Amino acid sequence: MQPILNPAPLWQPDRSEYVILWHGCTELDKVNIEKYRIDPARGRVDADFGRGFYTTTREQQARHWAWKRFEEWKANPANAGKSNRPVILRFRTPRYGLQGRGRGLDELNSLNFVLGNYDNEDYWSLVQHCRQSVPANPLLGLPAVVNDHRRSPDGWYDLVVGPVAAFWKQRAALQDADQLSFHTDAAVTILNDLIQSSRQLPSEEYGWLALL
Repeated sequence: MQPILNPAPLWQPDRSEYVILWHGCTELDKVNIEKYRIDPARGRVDADFGRGFYTTTREQQARHWAWKRFEEWKANPANAGKSNRPVILRFRTPRYGLQGRGRGLDELNSLNFVLGNYDNEDYWSLVQHCRQSVPANPLLGLPAVVNDHRRSPDGWYDLVVGPVAAFWKQRAALQDADQLSFHTDAAVTILNDLIQSSRQLPSEEYGWLALL
């Protein structure tokens, strides 16, 4: 029998209780998150699943997001001479709530998509709807046009999980990419609680790490 040259990683028992989520941003974003907490209303209105806080299970994808965010920040003339750098945030997120540990993802009203292929009408219907939101234009005095999920009665799902659109008008999704977006206060409370817990007892066990 030929030896296995690249064996799969060993099973990690705690993965039945936690999922590792990553978020790409800048160091200044991180400071604001720690100071003011995560606010889904501050997210881009024209993202794939609408306004919210976006995470991924793929660390490399989060690093890409961090560099993209940093390059956009650096290109703004108002930031000339200021200091900043890309950052990824790591959340060890509980899959389900337990007494004394806080809420879990299982308590959220979620919408989940498996495939982002061209013919997946359910997925692309939501992406095309949300992507046609319009950011506010302060120079013209125009407010944002925000297309929510149309979920009754509040308009939003707490959490949406699915592929990442590459070219939404052509119905093309990225390969080997995913996103978990948090859209309500109930949803981001899970992440904010991890940050707060880590302030009290700094440890990977409490789920919050920032990697520069």
